[in-house]
Amino acid sequence: MKKRIYRFFIDYEKEEQWVNEMADRGWNLKKSVVGYFVFEKGTPSQYIYRNEFVNRKSKDYFEFLDTMNIECVAKFGCWAYYRKLKSEGPFEIFTDTTSKINYIKSMNRMFILLFLLNILAGIYNFSIGSSGPSVGLLNASVGCFNFLVAVMVSISIAKNQSRKNGLKQDLHIFEG
Repeated sequence: MKKRIYRFFIDYEKEEQWVNEMADRGWNLKKSVVGYFVFEKGTPSQYIYRNEFVNRKSKDYFEFLDTMNIECVAKFGCWAYYRKLKSEGPFEIFTDTTSKINYIKSMNRMFILLFLLNILAGIYNFSIGSSGPSVGLLNASVGCFNFLVAVMVSISIAKNQSRKNGLKQDLHIFEG
């Protein structure tokens, strides 16, 4: 039995938490593509899932995960979902604070680029939209969409920056 769910998340940690809650209820992730999830009925609490921004990850990285019994369930663009049997113990992708901070930095670099591109595209579409009635409405609509995407991306940037600052503070406390 399969279940298809459309659900969009701005916060990658909340998305991961939701997928794990679904797995605890016996719905195992099979596919994920920007807000579209396909689950398959299975054993409740069988897997732990993690998601990761995988920009510029090599084939060796995925082979290493495979040797650790970590299965790549879904990969789309720069995002991947992994799972591991819960019976094998805890499963974290990042085991130290410094690597988590670097991960958030690389994710935010991509989000900042996406933010800037959408702001520029929004301005461009609005400027074209003001020149003609029929095409103008379409361009103005696309411009609104660009600005909406930019706002959502800026929320992700702010959340990631807050996480990064908290991790840096924890790192200084532990280093002492």
